[in-house]
Amino acid sequence: MVRDLGDGRFSVGEVTFDKTTRTITIPAAVNMREEAVEYVLVGNSGKVHESVFSTPAEARDIHVAALLLGVKPASDLGPENSAATVSRGGAVVAWAEWDRNGPPAKVFLNETVNVSDPETGEVVGTLPSGAWLYNGSRIEADGVFAASRDASIISIIRDGAALVNNPGASRDNDEIHTPNADKLPKKGHPVRIVLQVK
Repeated sequence: MVRDLGDGRFSVGEVTFDKTTRTITIPAAVNMREEAVEYVLVGNSGKVHESVFSTPAEARDIHVAALLLGVKPASDLGPENSAATVSRGGAVVAWAEWDRNGPPAKVFLNETVNVSDPETGEVVGTLPSGAWLYNGSRIEADGVFAASRDASIISIIRDGAALVNNPGASRDNDEIHTPNADKLPKKGHPVRIVLQVK
């Protein structure tokens, strides 16, 4: 299942990971540039009608890579209607990068999502900077890995089935997040989503 690529790099499915840089690289594409979103990244069979990016990669392969890099999933998503505390073992820094003329473009995932005022609908900023919460999904009663079933990988709203959750205080409102088109290439443009395990 895990293939050694040499120099500390490995692959599992369509995912690659690097033990030296402690990074996981996921192939993806821009999926949405407007309308409300609840996810930053889902699998192609997931909730693509509400995700900024989509990927052909399997959630379980991303999880295997994260565990091999020593991530310690934090099962507690924190209190409702407030920000969660991200412990070091369950923290990942996340960004998107893509090729262009010159050096690759890079944008942190929080910058790809606008947050609007729930009263006025006006954009007031982006998701807060900092580490995301790696909660690692869950195994359901029937033995199914929830992230694989739902293809939920990086969630903006509180989602215990996703691998990674936004720890910000806006995560309990599913109507105020939209893609930040100013930070994104065109729809369908290939990107790489990179998770760095802290």
